[in-house]
Amino acid sequence: MPARWSGGPRGLTFPRARRVAEAGLAFAGLMALAVPAHAQVAGSISLSSSEMFRGESISSADPALSASISLDSGSGLFAGASATLALNIKEPRVSAAVQYVGFAQRHGSLSYEVGVIHRSYARITDRDYRRGFFEGFVGLGVGGARARVYVSPDYLVDGRTSFYAEINAPLLRHEKWQLDGHAGLSLIPHELGARSRALRHYQDWRLTVSRPVGPLFLSLGINATNYPVYSDTGRGRVFASAAYAF
Repeated sequence: MPARWSGGPRGLTFPRARRVAEAGLAFAGLMALAVPAHAQVAGSISLSSSEMFRGESISSADPALSASISLDSGSGLFAGASATLALNIKEPRVSAAVQYVGFAQRHGSLSYEVGVIHRSYARITDRDYRRGFFEGFVGLGVGGARARVYVSPDYLVDGRTSFYAEINAPLLRHEKWQLDGHAGLSLIPHELGARSRALRHYQDWRLTVSRPVGPLFLSLGINATNYPVYSDTGRGRVFASAAYAF
């Protein structure tokens, strides 16, 4: 079994949180200057019972407040950034920050994309993995379904390449209600010194029911993984969220 941290939850310190926020604002500002004046800018604010990522909580099961901004140039270039604040009563903390940039094109019902993402997470329970890492990705979409393959050169502390593939698709729609599904597959090298050179594989999944209510978008879901990295357990967890887009 991979080694685990014996310590408790760790959060970003306030100076570090400020640096993360400043970096995110600088990133958004640079992208705003880089895209044409007719670019579309969108944002959202969401409150969730627990912030989820690939089948597990990245907010230590605490409620979370997230804010995001995205830019679409209209010519295919897109970029964005987000930050999540874990609302622990004793110690609110920045639990996640994400920045991305990419290029996408659509031909009829078919779309494709390529890009790079940088992710930073405050808490990690498996010391074989980094809290901050890059992922390159390619994606293909058909209708409402989308598949992506990610490759990371630094997700593992030892620098070996890891892979992740996912499919997200609407499963059912009825009036304003929608059921969405997600399936993910992680491909991770064996531990150093292991005889096998084959990739270990782990799964995560998610089901979400959602609908708009006035200006809000409400969601209720359940997800799980068989290989938790950011939490103590990957067992099935129910979560709820309310989002406001602008």
